Amino acid sequence: MSEATQSQTLEQTLNKTDLGHVIYENRKIFFAILVAILVGATGFLLWKQSQKRAALEHSVKVYEFQSGIWADVKAGKSGVSDLVKAFDGLDSAIQSAPIMIPVILDMGKFLYEKGNFQEAEVILSKVSSKVKHPVSAFFISLQRAVILEKLGKIDEAIAVLEPLAQNKDGVMPVKTSLELGRLYLVKGEKGKAQTQFDYIINTFPNDELAKMAKLYLQQLAQ
Repeated sequence: MSEATQSQTLEQTLNKTDLGHVIYENRKIFFAILVAILVGATGFLLWKQSQKRAALEHSVKVYEFQSGIWADVKAGKSGVSDLVKAFDGLDSAIQSAPIMIPVILDMGKFLYEKGNFQEAEVILSKVSSKVKHPVSAFFISLQRAVILEKLGKIDEAIAVLEPLAQNKDGVMPVKTSLELGRLYLVKGEKGKAQTQFDYIINTFPNDELAKMAKLYLQQLAQ
């Protein structure tokens, strides 16, 4: 059958209905849309596969780090400087990978208890702005604020907590406001401190931390 005959047959078939007529008249557009859909679907599947591969690769790298240098440091076989160097040598995507967050928090706690505040800050500062998950980002920021306070960097600690406190739908808003208010007190900014404590008492009067907020307000009144 010739191409002309095929085209004529297709046209006759489609023209039997109004929708078919529209499709035939705009066949080039419809075919272009179909191709775009197929290309998009194929691209999405390839992207999903690459994401799975990346997640698997990250898991392997994190496991190697966790069972290697991090295990050695906890066992006293390697020094803290080795840990920082090894973490710094990881790819940025691995440093901030979701599977790495529990390891980072564990390292931060370990270094804090050992008094290695500067080393903890080096590690936490590398990921604090890269972690996108709100819960993970909250705990990284909260731990970093504690470390910064120990280093005497009160302004930087406040700068870490202020964005968290501004998000009233964030994680543990009472804890965030209490810590921020306390840091304002340390800095001598009593007005800002009172704002945080008042917010806690007025918004979460039955929370256990509201008692602490009241105690801090009593200190302000003295």
